[in-house]
Amino acid sequence: MDCEVAPEPQFESCQTKPVHHHLQTLPLDHSEIQLELEECKIRVVKNTSIHNKPVSLWTEDEVCEWIRSQYPEHGSIFVEAISEHAISGRALLRLTAGKLEQMGIAQESHCQSLLKEIQQLRIQDDVESLTAAFADEN
Repeated sequence: MDCEVAPEPQFESCQTKPVHHHLQTLPLDHSEIQLELEECKIRVVKNTSIHNKPVSLWTEDEVCEWIRSQYPEHGSIFVEAISEHAISGRALLRLTAGKLEQMGIAQESHCQSLLKEIQQLRIQDDVESLTAAFADEN
């Protein structure tokens, strides 16, 4: 088989500009991307403030904040149920599949996803409690 050798592509020389990692440097035609980045930045800041506090001490608003950050696509469904039932951090840690169903979160995939995240919060809360208990003993 004969193979033709393709000619090397020729590129015009171009100048490169330094890339800055600041939201303000995004071009105006990327305003939707800039908005999404700003929303992510806000979400990260909020999550940081929540995670400095034991889950069992979260208020209803902090639970809703956590739900919105974990489930941006289904958050409104969950937040509505959380608000309607005044779920605090302590109550969040006690939620079960049956309780979620009673609250109106009946879709199996939603329940399982939320219960998985809640289980991780339980573990986090237990570790924080044990760490505090051992710190008090010393």
